[in-house]
Amino acid sequence: MDEKKRKDSWTVEDDKILADTVLTFVREGKTQLQAFVEAETILGRTRQACGFRWNKTLRKQYNIQKLNRSKPNEVHSHLQQAMTSYDELAQAYERLKQDYEQLQSENQKLKNLAY
Repeated sequence: MDEKKRKDSWTVEDDKILADTVLTFVREGKTQLQAFVEAETILGRTRQACGFRWNKTLRKQYNIQKLNRSKPNEVHSHLQQAMTSYDELAQAYERLKQDYEQLQSENQKLKNLAY
C-alpha cells in the first residue's frame, strides 16, 4: 500500500486539480466522496485531507453547497419522475398489447376468408 506523504501547504495547482475533480464528479451525478478518492490518487494526499481542503476552503470559492440528501422535495421529484416514466411505459405497453391482439384477430379473419 502506498504511503501518503504529508504536505502541509496546498499549491494553487493542487487546489485546481482538487476543484476540477470534485466539480467533474458532481456534474456527472457522482458524490464528492467519490471525487475525494480520485483526488487522493492524483494528488498523493489522503481522501480526508482532500475532503477537508474542499469543504473548508474551496467549496466556498465555487459556491457549491453540500447536498442535503434529506430534502423531501428533491427526493419526491425524482421519485415522481421515475413513477411517471414507469406509468407512461406501462400504458404504452398496454396499447401495444391491444394493437397486437387486434392485428392477430384481423389476421385470423383474413386467413379464414382466404381458405
